[in-house]
Amino acid sequence: MAETEVRASIIMPAYNAARTLEQAIGSALRQTERRVEVLVIDDASTDATADIAAGFATADARVRLLRQPINRGPAAARNLGMQAARGAWTALLDADDQFAPERLETLIAMGESHGADIVADNLLLCPEGEHEHASPMLAPALLPEAKWMSAAEFVAGNVGSRYTPRISYGFLQPLIRRRFLQTHRLRYEEKNRFGEDYLFALNCLLRGARWWITPLAMYFYRVQSGTLTEVQSAADLSRIGAYEAALLRSHPVVAADPSLAAALRRHKRVMEHFYYYRAFTDALKARSFMPAASLLLESAHSFRHIIAESAMQAPRVALKALRGGFRQSRSAQAVPVAAGIPHDLPAPR
Repeated sequence: MAETEVRASIIMPAYNAARTLEQAIGSALRQTERRVEVLVIDDASTDATADIAAGFATADARVRLLRQPINRGPAAARNLGMQAARGAWTALLDADDQFAPERLETLIAMGESHGADIVADNLLLCPEGEHEHASPMLAPALLPEAKWMSAAEFVAGNVGSRYTPRISYGFLQPLIRRRFLQTHRLRYEEKNRFGEDYLFALNCLLRGARWWITPLAMYFYRVQSGTLTEVQSAADLSRIGAYEAALLRSHPVVAADPSLAAALRRHKRVMEHFYYYRAFTDALKARSFMPAASLLLESAHSFRHIIAESAMQAPRVALKALRGGFRQSRSAQAVPVAAGIPHDLPAPR
């Protein structure tokens, strides 16, 4: 298919996704908008993921398989997919999720009619992939009608609460104009395996992206068992907090928007809260007791965060210990949030 004929490039990172990949690709190919390409980025899988994708590519020219030589994470896979994309719009689809058949046609029409750079729908949360038990992530009270979403609203929509951990604008899977991405040279932060979607979308908005969101729910989002804190690393949380601190210090868009600044300050506090708890528990799991004590006693601020979250997590920790214990997080190194912008995160523009 020629580049000018591709309306949407569906970017699908896949790592050991053999169990769900066929359904995900099938939902992409069954779109009522037929002018699509499906870019499956195999992230050095050890199962049949690449073979399944290759089979689809042989049967349908709209499917392309891209392969990473080593596992680099979903952010790097998405960057590779965006680099190879030929469509007017890019669409994200995780390898264990699915699209409703009319999703791309509907969202592209909305994006074109409103002149949007980003367009997103609601999610249908599917516990363990069971579509019959799906429920919208954003209830009608939270998103009663289609609207423009500002940067301040996006950041505020990522704060959430421990009682509604699955409600976050960062989970949305938007369509983005490829021309906008190319103009601003936007890429995912590859060091982060948690919060990379949040950082990417925030950077789009800071560069002036116009985001249209509809309450229609056409993306089937597989909800895995477990808690969100299990996928956080101290380094991920530190990078997000440091980046937000830099935005608050010097970014002109933030300085001109008090509501955005307030939302960033609140989100940064949440990141710091979980950073201190994660770094503390990682140090304990690594039997690095002196660094753990240093974090606990670093300040009244750190002490309060660690004790408060430890109290909240105590029942879950006890249950998990009875079931066989813990594994150390990917990043047990403590990186102070106050240290500024880490060298591996680009400075805000």
